[in-house]
Amino acid sequence: MDFNMLVATVIFWIIIASIVGGVILLRPVSRSLGHFLDDWIAIRRAEQESSGEQFQELASRLAVLEGGQRRLLEQQEFMEALKDKEELTSVGSGD
Repeated sequence: MDFNMLVATVIFWIIIASIVGGVILLRPVSRSLGHFLDDWIAIRRAEQESSGEQFQELASRLAVLEGGQRRLLEQQEFMEALKDKEELTSVGSGD
């Protein structure tokens, strides 16, 4: 066997050993990474769904607050109009 054939054979077996060793070493790492990414995506989807529910809840609370504010403004306008009317009648009656 000449020297070049020996070098080619050694290089071939080094490459084969590297591939097999890489698969043996990297397969558990890649599986763990896959599980991690699946869990991460599930968490992100859950956060997006819950943020949508939170947004709807905040929107409904805002609508309730706006309705309460509208009622308070109407009551205040009514009370001011009533006060003005009482002042006019008290001035007109000469008290």
